Formats: sequence, structure tokens, C-alpha cells
Amino acid sequence: MKDYDETEALERTAGDRELLEDVIRFAVEDIPRIMDDIETALDEERNGDVARLAHKAKGSAGACGAQKLYMAALDLEMAGRDGDPDCRQRFGALKQSFRGFVDHPEIRRMASLDLGPDASIG
Repeated sequence: MKDYDETEALERTAGDRELLEDVIRFAVEDIPRIMDDIETALDEERNGDVARLAHKAKGSAGACGAQKLYMAALDLEMAGRDGDPDCRQRFGALKQSFRGFVDHPEIRRMASLDLGPDASIG
């Protein structure tokens, strides 16, 4: 499974690279906010909100070909729905998957990222 699958991403945007770049920029900006909200929901033990927010992150990940991120969000979504006590650990996997996605050279280029090693993402 890949951090980023360009073929899949282009299929989702009907081959429109400009649209794909917009989708990726949106995801790179939106997913960290979603992860902040997930962390708050975890702190407050609101599993339903964890599931809902993970579902939202899953949608963004799927739209831009972020396969590992999509699967991590799906895993957290299911855990939240089930009230799984390992949600915090699964959230860690989501954050790690997001880092792998934004560290992909093509994503960095498309999203015009200038993230140093001390950048705070999720």
C-alpha cells in the first residue's frame, strides 16, 4: 500500500491534474484540523465524534490517492464506532500515515509545502 497513488488520484479527478492539485492542497490543510478535532474528541471520550471525524479524514484521503492514510482513517472510524479502547493508538497510526503522505515528494510539490523537520502537522 502506498502513501500516495497518483494513478488512483488522477482517476478520481478524471485526469485533471489542476483539480488534483487543488484537492491535495485542500487535504493537506484540512486533515490537520480534523486530526485536532479527533484528538479533542478522544480526550473527551466522544467515540461517535471520533468515528465521524475519521470518516471525514477518510474521504479527503481517498479523494487524493492517499492509500495508507485512507486505511488508517477507516481503522480509526471503525474503532470509534465500536468504542474500541485502542482508539488513541489508532489515532497515532493516522498521524503517522498523514506524515508519510505529506512527506511524499510529489505531494510536497503539488501542495507547495515547505515543511522542515520541526513542522507541526497533527
